[in-house]
Amino acid sequence: MSIFEKDNFDFLDKKTRQILLASRESFVPHTPYRYEKDMLEAVRMGNLVLARKCVENLDKTGQAGKLSTNPLRQEQIIFISFITQITRAAMDGGVPEDLAYAMSDSYIQTSEECTSVSQIEGLRNRALKDFVSAVKHKQESPPYSKAIRSAIHYIHSHIQEKISLEQLADASGLSSGRLSHLFKEETGMSPLSYVQKERLETAKSMLLYTDYPLSEISAALCFSSESHFIKVFREYTGKTPGRYRKSQS
Repeated sequence: MSIFEKDNFDFLDKKTRQILLASRESFVPHTPYRYEKDMLEAVRMGNLVLARKCVENLDKTGQAGKLSTNPLRQEQIIFISFITQITRAAMDGGVPEDLAYAMSDSYIQTSEECTSVSQIEGLRNRALKDFVSAVKHKQESPPYSKAIRSAIHYIHSHIQEKISLEQLADASGLSSGRLSHLFKEETGMSPLSYVQKERLETAKSMLLYTDYPLSEISAALCFSSESHFIKVFREYTGKTPGRYRKSQS
């Protein structure tokens, strides 16, 4: 009897017990959890150099569990886990949820189209850079007062809903007039102009990281019509949504 079989594994199902015992008896360690935590903390910090170093440590120390007998599928499954982890770390670092989830969906969809392990590895490196860059961008945004931060948080949390000045005033704890004055003073634009800017920035992300048609993006971001969305987007970026999507691919 193996010395490991003396442990009490009664609470585990049979398959889990088999995997655990095989792992212990092979003496091949699993990737250390502490290295995963270090990597995720680097993402939260927006530190790409540190994040890459942590990934190197992960690659050199131990190995992931056997999740599939197909090498490509094995890497795809591990990649999905990796994206899930850094998506949450990026949100902890301040990246808006809608952007983080759009990036996550895009990368997972792209990984399913990969035909080699090397493509998955390249995709992982690109994803790490993009998520860390998103955190860094958020960190470098100018600081605002508590009331304005509350209003901006409301905007980010309700970007796919109709947003009124009164709702923003309630969220900030200020009167509509006071909010308008302070918001313009701190951000350089009116509250509703800021709402439109954030909708357009979200639209840019959706065009880059998803395959949603213009009609769905327009409706999701509460533009009055697809034609209105196209008009406003072109005024904001100098390109139509369709041309913007093609130019960035």
